[in-house]
Amino acid sequence: MSQHGLVSESVVSELSLELVSYTLRGNSQKKEINFCRNKEVDTEFGSKGIERLGLLVGLRSAERLLYREATFGGSTPNDVARFVGQHLWKTVFGKKVDRMKHMDKIYFCLIDNNFRWLQGFSDAKSDQIVSAVDGYPYDSSEKYCGGDGPTDQGKESGSVLPPDSDVLRYAVSILRGFVQVMYPSGPIKIQASRNEKGETQFVLDFRSVAT
Repeated sequence: MSQHGLVSESVVSELSLELVSYTLRGNSQKKEINFCRNKEVDTEFGSKGIERLGLLVGLRSAERLLYREATFGGSTPNDVARFVGQHLWKTVFGKKVDRMKHMDKIYFCLIDNNFRWLQGFSDAKSDQIVSAVDGYPYDSSEKYCGGDGPTDQGKESGSVLPPDSDVLRYAVSILRGFVQVMYPSGPIKIQASRNEKGETQFVLDFRSVAT
């Protein structure tokens, strides 16, 4: 890979984290105006903003990739998962996914050994696994077990990293938007988690719609 390619991927990663931080800051400013809102409502507003942003990025990415990769003609969960792991991953995250496991070709686990968007975050501990869960058309939730809050890493460059759980939520929402275009018959459950080994795992669960 050329040096220019590496620079471009670094810029994209920084921009993605800044978008998440910007969305959270915007919600924080609204909170200061409406001081009667409780913490749970504030968290929900911030999460919804990140979800909407990721969904839009995923939809636009699907449009661009399907135009460029006109050979894609599959419509099975296996076709979609492989396309995500190869083409979407390289476009959005800078490389193909490292490994993909599956069960009966309806439950897929995409494993990224060193997820670019979480580089610079402190390592997860065994009892501090962050996880974001999303589904469509209507099911959306988050499971959060420990994980980091906003961190000062990066302050030298004038930036503060967003919580890793929100970074995963953003990534999951991108996948949701993308898969909605690729597999509109849904629903599908998408989950992301980061373990103590530094692996980030993204699960695409089509079992609820398999026949």
